[in-house]
Amino acid sequence: MTDETKVEKAALDKAYRLGYDYCLQYGGCAPGVFAAVMDTLGYEADPVVNEVWKASLGLIGGTGNMAIGTCGAMAGAAMAISYSFGITREELSEREKMHKVMQVADVIGEVGRKMQEVYGHIQCQEVQFQHWGKSYRFTNPEAMQEFMKLSMSDPFCKEVTGNLARWTVKKILEHNPQFSKRK
Repeated sequence: MTDETKVEKAALDKAYRLGYDYCLQYGGCAPGVFAAVMDTLGYEADPVVNEVWKASLGLIGGTGNMAIGTCGAMAGAAMAISYSFGITREELSEREKMHKVMQVADVIGEVGRKMQEVYGHIQCQEVQFQHWGKSYRFTNPEAMQEFMKLSMSDPFCKEVTGNLARWTVKKILEHNPQFSKRK
């Protein structure tokens, strides 16, 4: 699907809205993006997806809230795209299936390049620096307090989370349309 149909546009808008809202609701960008993508694609009640979601919590704030790793929104996007391919451990042990891993990486790279284009980077502290002219190390309590105060008046992280959810749903619908359970 390269042209946005009304149905696809509605799904992309829903993904953005959920990502925006879930950023704070779920304590960060990684769980926000993963949940927004899965909910948009019809997996909100899937028990396996809800178990996988738990793995996203440690990816907030540039991994472990250190801000020095990949932006959590990008990490949540990578989780959702990877999950949509459905590759199992057994498949990876078969040498001829390795091309699937490269396919997953290529799609994640498409989202990453879009993030770089819009936000200047995929690393948490660099994305912050591009927007605010400074970055916050969230493991520092004073920095975290300052960031939390700032984020109450500036929706930037919620917008990043919304956009990454939107772009991720778009890529999943383009590359794995059969993954969607949407009606």
